Formats: sequence, structure tokens, C-alpha cells
Amino acid sequence: MAKCDIQITFDSPDRTYCGGDTVAGEVCVQVNEDIRCNGIVLFHYWRTHGRGNTDRGKKHEIQLTSGVPLQAGEELRFPFEFVAEIWPLTYHGHYINVDHFVHVGVDVPWSFDPKHEEEYILLPGERPPEFSGGRGEVIEFEKEVTEAKGIVKVILFVIVALFMVLFAAFSVVLIPLLLVGGGIYWAWKKMIASRVGEVKLKMPHLVVGPGEDWPVELSFTPKKTFPVNGITVKVFAQETATSGSGTNSTTHRHTLHEETHTLHPAGAMLAGEEFSEQFTVSFPETDAWSIAESDNKVTWSAQVRIDIPRFPDWTQKAELQVVPLEFLDDPAHSGSGRSQSASGHTSVPPAAVGTASRAESEFREADLPGTVANNDAGAGESLAPLLAVVAEIDQAGRFGNERSEIVAAADGHTYDVVIQIDRVSTTFGFSGDDDAFENGRTVIGRIAGSDQKVQLFAWESSNDSLDYLSRGETWQTRATVRSWDSLYDRLVMHEVPFD
Repeated sequence: MAKCDIQITFDSPDRTYCGGDTVAGEVCVQVNEDIRCNGIVLFHYWRTHGRGNTDRGKKHEIQLTSGVPLQAGEELRFPFEFVAEIWPLTYHGHYINVDHFVHVGVDVPWSFDPKHEEEYILLPGERPPEFSGGRGEVIEFEKEVTEAKGIVKVILFVIVALFMVLFAAFSVVLIPLLLVGGGIYWAWKKMIASRVGEVKLKMPHLVVGPGEDWPVELSFTPKKTFPVNGITVKVFAQETATSGSGTNSTTHRHTLHEETHTLHPAGAMLAGEEFSEQFTVSFPETDAWSIAESDNKVTWSAQVRIDIPRFPDWTQKAELQVVPLEFLDDPAHSGSGRSQSASGHTSVPPAAVGTASRAESEFREADLPGTVANNDAGAGESLAPLLAVVAEIDQAGRFGNERSEIVAAADGHTYDVVIQIDRVSTTFGFSGDDDAFENGRTVIGRIAGSDQKVQLFAWESSNDSLDYLSRGETWQTRATVRSWDSLYDRLVMHEVPFD
């Protein structure tokens, strides 16, 4: 039996907090045998875990009690509270996980210290002070340098100094090789410029929010007439986790997202005729925020390509930084009207026509502003049974299997559901078997009449109904419950087509 048992409870039953919130709770220490104690200390911090080496934030210390003797049978209770950090947010990926912890240790001299830790979920909240509102440059988050990091910097400085000495010793051989390589690169660039001329690429938003319309501007005047297979932009995201060090280090990579958008179709570029276009690309809905730690990184990039057949392509790549919409001054709603889509065609927003059904509960269209008209296209179960499922989920514990079991029991039932919209975005990377969802829309919002968050995958046939709905409006459809997203405390639903 352990010398003492430690239990940590939070004031929030689901252990979910937003950045800047007050995290509070209680520590209970059950003493099982008489021990000397130099003190009981609580730490809160974040750290990574997964395939890579561990990156961690500063340990913030709270002294719960000073040195006192502990007697068997005692039960000590200590309330605690602290302000949650703002960044980084909780992230659970393929190779990389970022979690926030509360750790309690009993300092027992000349013996192993009893200790216990619990995690809590950190969601977007207060905006980090590094964000001034500008979006044209990637933002560097200020990091507190620990003693270990300082030692690493000294070692790196020594390595760089040794490299410079070696470079000077072998400069007679290296400099000619560098000159040859530079000459080849210069000739390559001149060859491309002989066709496309000077290309001006603007990406006004290097800091991007999920699901928003991301602008790209491209202009050039061809020096010669030449064909193109198309002009594209590839949005790419990757996890990179490094384990080990030195010659024994291993880098693990996992592609999170890769999608190529056509900005301009195949055709001919005419000599002297300026090409100047502004595009908007639907950025993917994602929870994979950019991470730039020493050994654990989530990186996003965009590469624009002018694809010239049988000739070197013109390309330019930019690093992007993906952050929550809550951190941005001017978050763009993905469903707003666009001056020009990624295909280069101008579009005019049609009237929003929603998919409707006969709601059999007290939530009638007349009581929900913005709800579309009823088309009597058939009905599933009324909204009331779905709200009953939501109530069961709300009462269940967050960190067991109870919520998943409730959702599994509801799977297969079809409900008339009204969603109060937070945002609508193009669906990317749908993992189900039904192709009808692949080019559809993902709706994020809440079930009307409740506080329950929901993520609904809609069919492609509903795109016209959803593309021009704004935050705060409601949309009615039929859907079935498919799973539970424990990280964001939300139902995952799939739209069911009308007969």
C-alpha cells in the first residue's frame, strides 16, 4: 500500500477550461502510514507526449502546506485555484499530443515521494498578447527559457563555432562548389523568368483561422506565349516529432492534410497580356493548431504553382500559422459570399433555401428566427428525444465510457434537428464510406433549444442551402447521431437525405 493516496478533483466536472479561466478544485491526501513530510506542493504545467521527445512548459508551483508530520488515518483536504495558461491548447494528434496537467507531490525525505497528476482540457479563450491583430506575419510565441534550454543553447553555440572553424579550413574546396551550385540555381530561375516574367504573389493572411475564406493574389505578364496545365495552390499540414538526439535521433512525420486547389484551369498565357487575379480558397476546418516546439511541430504551408508542360514550373511556398478564430480580429465566415472562388469563377449568392421537415416537438419554425420554411418532406423522430439524449450526456461523466455508450445507443435513430449555426465550412478528409459527404459542408453550432454543441456533416446536395447562412442563423434538417467528440464535448451527426 502507498504511504498516502492523492486525489485531485476539479470544480468543472468535465475538466474543460478556456485560456485565462480560473482552474479550481480540491486535493485530498489520505495518509496510510506515519511519515515525515517536508511539504505538499502542487504544480501546473503543459507537456507533450507521443513519439517525440518531451517538450514542456514552465512548472508553476503552489505550496499547499509546509513540512508537517503526517499520521496514518489522516485525511487532508486543500483547495486550489490558478489561472489557466492561454497557449498552447490541448491537442491530440497522430504522433504528437499536448496536454495540461495538475501534479501534486508529497515531499518525503530519503524516500520515494507519493505523487499524482490529472489532466484538464484547455480550449481557446483569452487571446495571447503576441497577437496584435496583424495577419501578415507568422507570430512567434514568447517562450520562457529554462536552465536546460540555456545549456542546449550553449552547446549549439559551441557546435556552430566548430563548424565555422572547419568551414574556414576547407573553404578552398567548398567555395567553388557553392559558386557552381549558385550558378545553376540562377540559370534555372532565369529560364523560368524568360517565360512568366516577374511574378507577384500576395498572401495577405499568413495567420489563418479554420474554415475561413483565405485570400490569394497572383499577377504576372508573360514574356512569351506558353501553355499551362493550370495554376494551383497546395495546402499542406504535417506533424513532425523527433525522438532521441544526435546521431541516434529519429524524425517521425505524419501528413495531417494535403489538398490542391485549382486557381486557374489549363489554357494558354499570351505574351504581353497581364494575368492578374484575386482568389479565395476555403481553408479546411481543423483543430490542428500550429505548434513550433523544439522536438514537436505541427506545420502548415501553401505552395502556389504555375504548371508549365515540358518546362520548369514556377513555384513559391509560404509558411502559414493556423490559430483558433477566437484569436483573430477579423475572422471570416466561410459561408459568406465570395467575389471569386478557387476555380476562378465569379459567383452570385443565391437565396438561402434550407432543407426542412415536420418538427414534431415544441420547437416550431415560428419560434426560431431564421429557420427555413417547412416543406413536409417527411419526418424522423422529433427533437424532444434528441434533447433527452443531450440531457443524458450532460449528466454523464466526461472521462469514462458512459457518454460514448449513450451515443452508441442513439446511433441509427433519425431526428428532426434545428441547428443554431456558428460556422459552415467545406468538408475535408471525410473518413466515412458515403461519397455524398466528401464535397459537402461541415456545420458547427449548437442544437437549438439547448447548449449542446454539434458537428454535422451535410450532403453535397445541401451546399446551396448552407453556403450563405451566417453565424446565429438556424438550419433545419434530418440527421442521425454517429459519435461523440470528447475533446470538444460535442455530438457528431450525419445528415439523412429526405425521401
